[in-house]
Amino acid sequence: MEQTAEVSPQGRKPVQTPAGEYGVFQALYPSLRRFAAVIADLDTDPDDLVQDALAATLAKHQLHKLDNPAAYLKRAMVNATSDKRRRAGLFRSLLPRLGQDASTIDSYPSDLSFLDDLAPLDRAILYLAEVEGVAHEQIATELKLTPAAVRKRASRARKKLRESLDDDLSPLPEGST
Repeated sequence: MEQTAEVSPQGRKPVQTPAGEYGVFQALYPSLRRFAAVIADLDTDPDDLVQDALAATLAKHQLHKLDNPAAYLKRAMVNATSDKRRRAGLFRSLLPRLGQDASTIDSYPSDLSFLDDLAPLDRAILYLAEVEGVAHEQIATELKLTPAAVRKRASRARKKLRESLDDDLSPLPEGST
């Protein structure tokens, strides 16, 4: 099998991968799966999100011919997650018209449920910056934003997370159990 030198998913060091579509995807899959697990809603399987992004991308492009296939696939996952959230919000807004109470929708609380308060793009930015250690300029390139927009969104997302955590961890008033 022919070998080609590719750049790692974080764009840091060259790695050897088999040539062609499969080789490119094989090299990118671990980081794409981690990324998907962070930005996906709790009811979405990260593998499904990666697969959907890959299918949509392959319908239009060949991975090995893209300048930055990791960035393209990550952006496709962010877009798919944002679209799903938008549709879910529309559905919730229509429930009263259908005679159903939105509060009857099952909720499965989680230790990570406060992350659901963030938009998928904000989760993506925080994951890339805080977990993967990617510079804001590279995040901007990968997500097709300006570096200033990335810094601003990251700052606002951190603030929102701090507020959510402070509210969740605040002590109970005296006399309550």
